[in-house]
Amino acid sequence: MSGQPMDIKLLDRNYRVMCPDGQESALREAARQLDARLIETKSATKLTNVEQIAVMAALNLSHEWIQDRQQQAKHTAALEDKIRLLQGTIEKAMGDRHNSLTGKTDE
Repeated sequence: MSGQPMDIKLLDRNYRVMCPDGQESALREAARQLDARLIETKSATKLTNVEQIAVMAALNLSHEWIQDRQQQAKHTAALEDKIRLLQGTIEKAMGDRHNSLTGKTDE
């Protein structure tokens, strides 16, 4: 994989990281959002140690990610249930239509 080094700033500290080609703007946006989260965590917790701030922010982000995954799984299951219901309705309607055209009944 090719890439280039990029400088990002988190909590007023500079870091040089490798960035895959074409992902520069995505990395800048990720760094911007992470920096905002680190500043928020620092303010909310009154922590001063950068490592502790980073760990707390990472735990919060991980917790949010897990909650989002669980919510997405529930949403996916609900959509799958609706699709099955629609498929059943369509199959029944198609069967009823076929039976009315051929004169057959389900009795």
